[in-house]
Amino acid sequence: AHLAPAAHLTPAAALAASAAAAPAPGGSRIVVLGAGLCALPAIELLSRRSADVVTVISAVEGEASRACAALGRPNLQPLTVDARPTNASGWGALCGLLGQADACLSLLPATMHAPVAEACIEGGTPLVTASYVSEELLALHERAVAAGVPLLGEMGLDPGLDHMSAAELIRRVREEGGAVTAFSSLCGGLPAPECASSTPLAYKFSWSPAGVISATRNPAQFTVDGAVVRVAGEELLRSATPLADSSRLGRTLRLEVLPNRDSLPYAELYGIEAEAHSVFRGTLRYAGWSGLFAEFADLGLTEPAPLPAGVRTWPELLASRGVTPTAAPAASARVIDALASLGVWDGSAPEISTDATVADAFSALLAGRLSYAPGERDAVFMEHRLHVAFPDGRPSEVRSSSLVSYGTPDGVSSMSRSVGITAALGVQRLLEQGSASSGPDAEPLAGVLRPTLPTIYEYCLPRLAEEGFAFEEGIEREASAPSTAATPMPAGRGTPGFRAASAAA
Repeated sequence: AHLAPAAHLTPAAALAASAAAAPAPGGSRIVVLGAGLCALPAIELLSRRSADVVTVISAVEGEASRACAALGRPNLQPLTVDARPTNASGWGALCGLLGQADACLSLLPATMHAPVAEACIEGGTPLVTASYVSEELLALHERAVAAGVPLLGEMGLDPGLDHMSAAELIRRVREEGGAVTAFSSLCGGLPAPECASSTPLAYKFSWSPAGVISATRNPAQFTVDGAVVRVAGEELLRSATPLADSSRLGRTLRLEVLPNRDSLPYAELYGIEAEAHSVFRGTLRYAGWSGLFAEFADLGLTEPAPLPAGVRTWPELLASRGVTPTAAPAASARVIDALASLGVWDGSAPEISTDATVADAFSALLAGRLSYAPGERDAVFMEHRLHVAFPDGRPSEVRSSSLVSYGTPDGVSSMSRSVGITAALGVQRLLEQGSASSGPDAEPLAGVLRPTLPTIYEYCLPRLAEEGFAFEEGIEREASAPSTAATPMPAGRGTPGFRAASAAA
């Protein structure tokens, strides 16, 4: 049936009207919470079946309507509703809608997933999110199991697509009698190479830079040859290492690697904790990005600190740190050139808001000057490398699996597609067989889940390949058995990075 947007109704009435709109026979009622950048690819995939009804809910006026109008499908219903738990009317109506839905996809900020999950448990509705599984969500596991409700998290790019591709690769190694003695997984969302050179940062933003700025202060830890390597947040940027040319991506692109938060739990998550002596997860950037951002950090530009009194312009803020276009004892010429390219001294930079922190002001500056220009496109790069040993004496191997995906110029970004399509496939998997898994010996799909389960990735990976997210794999055999662990590579500033043991083809 064709669904009207019900814009003239109160929020509660609009949600009630949506709940009353029944899907066609054999169809499903799907609720999508959030209509931001990653929502459009998800909504497009979920609304391909005309029998399904997809209700898209956003608190931002006009956001859901624009997303649905862009697709023009009659089985889409946009609603503008403030459905936060603090809004009793809207939240109560949303809970009623979720109780009648067959599945929910939450693309809301991660802090809002737990209350949505509670409502889904009460309503018996499967939930999918693209965010990391939080402690708050994990606390709901037993309740979800008891209710027979799956809460599938980490169904995006990283985390998500990385989990599924790594788990599938590790399973095949095991089936062939091998043991994974070293594991690395790298991922990065970047400008395509042809447009990265237009900025000294070799980086552009398709949404707020605040998350990237905040991530530059994250501590990290990983293992190398059985030893835990810890990187303090203030040292993260200086721990970057060049991507080794033994990597498939490293042979064609000048990239560098930053440790990505805490790699230690992933050995257990992937079931390699008993055999893998080195486990590393990293973020990819173009070469030089980390060093430049480290100098920005040295100037205090990434700190969420109050602005100095009376500062309203970028020349004033930089002068308070001893930086002018001609005198910068605390900064290199490269940083001065980069700041000049951002317009801080030519009057084109925006005036700084009085209630902003220094990091807020820097985020606004980057967002205004480093957005994608017409005709430009983004890229997603991902690569796993597994060092594999065989107890029966076969030569050791390094197995790789790499993904390169580009967005559409003036269209949907690869980042949005990789997150949105992966999340939507998670919804379809839960809808296809409800809360029962396909294998006769597999446990039912209930509780807090990640996509490392075969019943999830076996369904999703072939469909992701059809959508343009196919991995290229390689095997490098070694003539003689090397160390079964990975070898550390000096970062140049005192913190070890990681490189899988090189292999001779």
